Amino acid sequence: MLNTAKNLTPASVFNSFGRMKVALERIDSEVKLQAYKIRNFIPNVQFEFERSHYLVKTVSNGMELEQCLKLRYDVFHREYMNKTRTIGVDIDKLDTICDHLMIFDKRSNRVIGTYRLNCSKFTDTFYSTGEFNMERILAMPGTKLELGRACIDKEHRNGVIIALLWRGIAEYIQRTGTEILFGCGSVKTMDPLEVGLITKYLINEGHLTREFDVSPTKKFTMKQLGGVLEYIEANPYVYNKEEIAKKVPALVYSYFKAGAKLAGEPALDREFHCIDFLTVLKVSEMSAAFKGKYNL
Repeated sequence: MLNTAKNLTPASVFNSFGRMKVALERIDSEVKLQAYKIRNFIPNVQFEFERSHYLVKTVSNGMELEQCLKLRYDVFHREYMNKTRTIGVDIDKLDTICDHLMIFDKRSNRVIGTYRLNCSKFTDTFYSTGEFNMERILAMPGTKLELGRACIDKEHRNGVIIALLWRGIAEYIQRTGTEILFGCGSVKTMDPLEVGLITKYLINEGHLTREFDVSPTKKFTMKQLGGVLEYIEANPYVYNKEEIAKKVPALVYSYFKAGAKLAGEPALDREFHCIDFLTVLKVSEMSAAFKGKYNL
């Protein structure tokens, strides 16, 4: 029945607006998927394996990639950036040239974890170079693998899922002969004092190195960081190791367990409301326990 002045109510107007909003969101997502040719996606490396009720695999077609892009939107845009739209895709020009690791939960029939895998065997374009000056790393010999766009559904952020992601990464390392891993390790904060406290904690714990001569690009440099670190040194009472340690995500701690280091100070990512540390791991220097666990 058509709405008329008589049967229009605030509730019916609100519902109509809601349906229109969702329809526009679907159209916007579809335009992006078409523009980036997501449906034409072809992987570089393919594998899959199952653990319990989880299927771990590299994305093999555009439909699977679309599910990963929707999960990334839910995590990065709705959760981290507090966007109100209900439907969307997180997408950029690298998505069709990279491989994508996904974890599919067979109980709920949906993707609950994903990682973007950008291997130097197939491209020389890397996301991290937009945030960091990292020429020394790129000049190092050997196949390199950039890990990026890692996200896990909010209800599944636990050691089991992180371990499955690493099993998938280990399989990809073996199939590509990767020798160096790198990528952005994100911490969800832009507060200058908190960034300084986290940076000091990571330095004190031996996780941060200057070995690779890495620095944030001008656009991503946090100019206040030096002053904040000086303030913390002059006012040690503001530093609470136990509380600051909780700010570092479990995924970043998993890098440390593998033997990774953070290369220099963090980049300030204003778009995604976080800071990024460039994480670097040489496979030859990976911890023995990690190698044993993932058969590397």
